[in-house]
Amino acid sequence: MILVIDCGNTNTVFALYSYDNSIKKIACWRIHNNSKRTADSYYSWLSQMLKLSEIKIDDVTGICIASVVNETLFNIKMFIKKYFKINPLIIDNNIFGLKVNIDNPEEAGADRLVNSFAVKCLKLSPAIVIDFGTATTFDLVGVDGSYDGGIIAPGVNLSLEALYLAAARLPKVTLKPLSNKNSIVGKNTVNAMESGIYWGYVSMIEGLINKVKILDEYKNYKVVATGGLSDLFKKSLPCIDYIEEDLTLIGLVNLYLNNLKQ
Repeated sequence: MILVIDCGNTNTVFALYSYDNSIKKIACWRIHNNSKRTADSYYSWLSQMLKLSEIKIDDVTGICIASVVNETLFNIKMFIKKYFKINPLIIDNNIFGLKVNIDNPEEAGADRLVNSFAVKCLKLSPAIVIDFGTATTFDLVGVDGSYDGGIIAPGVNLSLEALYLAAARLPKVTLKPLSNKNSIVGKNTVNAMESGIYWGYVSMIEGLINKVKILDEYKNYKVVATGGLSDLFKKSLPCIDYIEEDLTLIGLVNLYLNNLKQ
């Protein structure tokens, strides 16, 4: 089995995939990022997760990692070296066979490049990939899977946290789907905040997608959404053609298998 690890700004996702006849997800776990978490702490947590899933650590034969947080990546590499004794494939800006068509290719986040590769593998390119993470990103993926640039906006939860921290009289609220269009006008503070965040993001996403698709070269691009919040918005965003929550994980598995062939 392949262990794939996606180190994001807020959480790190560990997932196990088998790849005998086809790629299949076996298990998946998420842990909050902590730059002070040691190799031993990772082992204690992951070994417990494996035990609950009746999986042995020796069942892992390969590891592939993408990270946007250097401190987390360093600690995970120490954990792998100590407990797995496997040389992991670390994904950086130089993904074999993937064109990065931006001014400074080294600025492209590994997760955004992995998503581009996944879109190509799933035969969904050309596409606009919306990733609902700590930041909400929009990435343009060419017909050949190339990464052609994108847009970065604050993430939904980041905006909620900013409202709570910066405005003394505003309470802390959690995001929920608002299916009734009549809910646009809040009759109390909480409802007003829920409407502002939910419908504000719906409008932002629709507006940015429309602005991109006005350009002739992108008008026929599919829209692919990923990230934990994609399901929350799907009913209110008809512009989304596909949702694949595991897009980054699928990209990591395919990159690992592609590397085996090199």
